[in-house]
Amino acid sequence: MTDTSRAFLRALYSIEASKGGALLSHDEVTALGETLRIPRTEFLDVIDKMQLERLIAVTFGGLSLTPEGKALAAEMDGSGPRGSVETP
Repeated sequence: MTDTSRAFLRALYSIEASKGGALLSHDEVTALGETLRIPRTEFLDVIDKMQLERLIAVTFGGLSLTPEGKALAAEMDGSGPRGSVETP
């Protein structure tokens, strides 16, 4: 997982938690990419790869973390069980 993917996953986790687990709209996801200063093409690649890895689910309504994505983000955030996630 790249640094960009990690940053995006952790940000999604934080935002989703602050919204009580609610789906992020496409506009919110786009704004997040802009806030993280991820170039548009790289941002779309990150979303595609995370979707293929089943870390996020993309629907017509927006984007949300899967249970696997939440678990990985929690580990990275230090709020979940420790595992094989690398930390710098």
